[in-house]
Amino acid sequence: MPPIAAPIATTDCVDAGHPLQSLCVLVRNHSGDASGLTVSLISRIVWPLAVLVITILVMRIVRVVAERAIRRGRADPQIQALVHNVMVALGVIVAIGAALNAEGLDLNIFLTIGGLGTLAISLAFQDLLRNVLAGILLLVERPFRIGDIVTIDDLTGSVATIELRTTCLKLGDGRLAIIPNLDAFSKLVVNLSAYETRQFTVTVWVPNGADLEAAIRAARGVLEATPEAVEEPAPRVLPAVDIDGGVTLQCQYWLEYRGCDPDAVAASVVRRLQ
Repeated sequence: MPPIAAPIATTDCVDAGHPLQSLCVLVRNHSGDASGLTVSLISRIVWPLAVLVITILVMRIVRVVAERAIRRGRADPQIQALVHNVMVALGVIVAIGAALNAEGLDLNIFLTIGGLGTLAISLAFQDLLRNVLAGILLLVERPFRIGDIVTIDDLTGSVATIELRTTCLKLGDGRLAIIPNLDAFSKLVVNLSAYETRQFTVTVWVPNGADLEAAIRAARGVLEATPEAVEEPAPRVLPAVDIDGGVTLQCQYWLEYRGCDPDAVAASVVRRLQ
């Protein structure tokens, strides 16, 4: 009797419901590959690669849509960079997971290993992860932005950068202060640039024997005649008694400080008060 030809190996891709079933059946019928090697390559290599490429393209489209929406919302550059990095990392993870699942591998094993690895890393780098989480919350909640003048704890300066781990302040004397994001998130923060107007104070000393009421009226007139000062809130003149019996006038006025030089305005007010 002539030898009976070995049956063609049945692979996953020739099973009913497989996305490449038609291609695998066509290749099996016309290739003459009795061992089913070509079909096996399609099932084990071509299909997972196709899933990988398709998933990457889909995640790229999702990332581009999300970034355009954020740019239309005029978000800070730091938030745009954060969203870009997170979406890229998420796209790679999802694409690899989808390809492994298409290959037929059990993802529970990888999830278990990943969970144990994440737990070990979390225990080893608690402070680092807390600062990273605080940095993400700072970028999302935006209590301050790059360029704002803030006071964090006892440091006052302009916000230079907001990274995932640290926030950098450029101090008034030119020094750079690097603050962990956990401190910037949990400690007292005063944002001096949160509003368009700010209050400024010029102090004038009134000698003994001077007409205090006339001095207060004159000081208020000088403040009201300052063109850079806003009308609301109105300027105020508050008298305070010194130790030697003299009186000090605290002249308070409000400026839209972004459109003028507060130091030049203060110098002008002092000259006219004198």
